Amino acid sequence: MLTRKEAQEEAVLSVIHINDEPIGSGSIRQLVADRGLAISEATIGRILKELDQKDYTVKKGFQGRTLTQKGYERLCELKHRREHSTIRKELEETLSPENKKNMLDMLVARRAIEGEIAALAATHITSQEIDAMERVLAHHELHRQRGQYGVEQDIHFHQLLARASRNRVLEKAMDLILQSGRRSPTLEFIRKEVNGNIIDDHLRIFEAIKEKNPDKARSAMISHMENVTRDVTLYWKSH
Repeated sequence: MLTRKEAQEEAVLSVIHINDEPIGSGSIRQLVADRGLAISEATIGRILKELDQKDYTVKKGFQGRTLTQKGYERLCELKHRREHSTIRKELEETLSPENKKNMLDMLVARRAIEGEIAALAATHITSQEIDAMERVLAHHELHRQRGQYGVEQDIHFHQLLARASRNRVLEKAMDLILQSGRRSPTLEFIRKEVNGNIIDDHLRIFEAIKEKNPDKARSAMISHMENVTRDVTLYWKSH
């Protein structure tokens, strides 16, 4: 569990990280507030000063601040600790027959919807979207090497696929499933416990899409969903 100060630090680092350009303190404060975390102007200033002193951020004149590699590593550490706490709480809530059925029902729905999404994405994806997907996979792999959960990268990968499908109905359906389930941390934890591997599945999907092969992409996505379903079932049997 993060302390209040650490939660504020994570929010500020995260806002700076998602901006490609240097960002000023006023914009940081507003974007943090948009996430539901109200921080006073004085506190933001104090946090930013501490981040600069620790070499987590660097000030670019009057333009604002950007994240350093050290700052990105600190952000990953804070996210990992928060996600680990969330996962433990989720597991306590999900280890029941009813929740098991709900999770498996969600995976059945995702198998049908995302199989078609992957096939369409293989047809319509742009080179810019391929580059973005490759960056997400690289970040996810970095998290794996550090023993951290790549929850945001997992969700982002599937969101990028849905967007690349160019089908608004399927994209909305995927958004609803991800928002209503929000079980990505638990699913990744479960797969680790039974030696499953999300990233290897994602890489196979990515390669098929990069080859512009709809049938191969659909098959890779269906295999991914079947692997997740198998791992969830195995986990429940052993617990």
